[in-house]
Amino acid sequence: MDDGRYTMTLDEVPAEIIAIRQVGVPCGLIQPRMEAGYLLTDGTALLESEKDENGFYIGGAGMDGMYFRTPQRYEPVRNDSGKVTAFRLMSSYLTRFNSQELEAIFQYGLNTKENLLHDLEAVVRAVKQPEIRAAFSGARDKLEPIPPEECRRLMADIRAAYKGRHEQSIRQRQQAAGKSRRRDMER
Repeated sequence: MDDGRYTMTLDEVPAEIIAIRQVGVPCGLIQPRMEAGYLLTDGTALLESEKDENGFYIGGAGMDGMYFRTPQRYEPVRNDSGKVTAFRLMSSYLTRFNSQELEAIFQYGLNTKENLLHDLEAVVRAVKQPEIRAAFSGARDKLEPIPPEECRRLMADIRAAYKGRHEQSIRQRQQAAGKSRRRDMER
């Protein structure tokens, strides 16, 4: 229902974007080496080998080639050709949710916490499959205590991450198809 107030879309929610200072992360105090990853301008280290179960980069803090995991999660920001140009610092609430709950939030999170909770509850009432009910009720229960503006940020971060992953997947399939066509033409 429209009460005359403008509701910001999730794409308009400001993100916390952190630039890349360096590609490759110096690791090891005794035997220095470069590891695949990124050093961000805020000093955070992100290693390709350090991602959580949902594919988000796990932040690292430290110096002299030694890093400790932090609770922060990051998602790459890519340009039109798919190159990683920066990283999005994800909402601190992200780690409370499993992959099925994140997917439910992505599918149903449109603009406000109130609308999201309403939609999740409707699915819980309508669906009979226990695993689907569990994902939607788990997401609903974990979202309840999150303040509305923080919930909006969480929804925006999840939407941006999943949308970016989908676009990257499409780019990779298009590139693979292009290489396949070139090989076929060369034969």
